[in-house]
Amino acid sequence: MPKSAIDPNLNKIFKPCEWSVDRFQIGRPLGTGKFGHVYLARERTSKHFVALKALTKKQIMNHQIINQVRREIEIHTHLKHPNVINMYGFFYDEKRIFYILEYAPGG
Repeated sequence: MPKSAIDPNLNKIFKPCEWSVDRFQIGRPLGTGKFGHVYLARERTSKHFVALKALTKKQIMNHQIINQVRREIEIHTHLKHPNVINMYGFFYDEKRIFYILEYAPGG
């Protein structure tokens, strides 16, 4: 997915260029879905644990769900409720889109 396929307004809000997979220590897998995997990760500087969801761009393109992914990011980043996992931000590289999510031990 070219960078232009990501909504530029979301880039201004969350500055995905400030994040990269190198800023995390990737741990054990937490789950698997149709388009990617979720891993336990720790941010290297703050030592804060998060769930890092990695979606594969190739599968997103093949299933033509770019708009759904864009909308999911937009909705999830604005949702603030005690019963909903928080989304701290997102970033992407050449092959994947990553969501930085609140880690909820025990599910």
